[in-house]
Amino acid sequence: MPRLTPAISAFACAALLGLSVTKVRADGGLALSDYETLIKAGKFADASSALETYVAGHPKSWQAFYQLGYADFRLHRIQESLTMLCKSLVLNPNFAEAHKILAYDLNILGRQDYAIRELEAAIRLEPSSSESHYELGRIYYEQGSYLKAIEHLEQARLLGQESVRVYHNLGLAYSAVGDNKKATASFEEGLRRNAAQAKPSAWPLIDYATFFNLQNDFEKARDLLLEAIKIDNTWDQGYSELSKAYRGLGETADAIEALRQAVALNPRKSEYHYMLARLYTQTRQPAAAKQELAEYEQQKSRESR
Repeated sequence: MPRLTPAISAFACAALLGLSVTKVRADGGLALSDYETLIKAGKFADASSALETYVAGHPKSWQAFYQLGYADFRLHRIQESLTMLCKSLVLNPNFAEAHKILAYDLNILGRQDYAIRELEAAIRLEPSSSESHYELGRIYYEQGSYLKAIEHLEQARLLGQESVRVYHNLGLAYSAVGDNKKATASFEEGLRRNAAQAKPSAWPLIDYATFFNLQNDFEKARDLLLEAIKIDNTWDQGYSELSKAYRGLGETADAIEALRQAVALNPRKSEYHYMLARLYTQTRQPAAAKQELAEYEQQKSRESR
């Protein structure tokens, strides 16, 4: 897949929106600081409304189109954000932040191929952007390109983004390539930073426990998952992994109860019903097993539609 330069990316936006590419021009000193203030204050709806009026009268202001695209992104108006960011990039293809936020939009819309191109453009324009490297690493991980994921996640870390999510995702990526030593070190550092937060997240513990389940270290997995559930008991994945840990420890009754909690949180996931049916069969509960198998077939049918 050929890489897009910022200029080519701008032409791609132009083709998408039916626009003409214009050379970058100054806005004649027009003040945009008020809108920037609204955005920094988190007043995205107010900023978006005001900027819609502003860009109607200033159709050559790439800064205003970027600000409007960013505000729409924060308001989860993804298609509107994409349109405004494209208009900004058509006017000025050399603004890294516009490429980065456009990549976020494209990733949400399932266009990871284009998101990668936009992030590459953002990094060429601003190589020190840890956020762009992090997002690119995440996309590569989701695509199964684990070595590329590690490359960009490590670059994000080296550029100063030593956050929970960077170490957490490095743990996932190193685990995926079988480097358990680095995976463990990354997960541990992520957990240390997570515990120091005012509101720790359950996810680093759930993913680290998943790693231990895969290593057949069920006691460590169980302990992490019980801690994760204390933090946040609304994730079915936490109970599903806890059920696996209990099964590995031979604690079938606890495995059933954990999986019942997973089903209660996400009754549409067919694999939960299938595994629950197997556990009921093992514990000689044929009626319950039959009911779960019927539910499994029903959910599988829905998934295939």
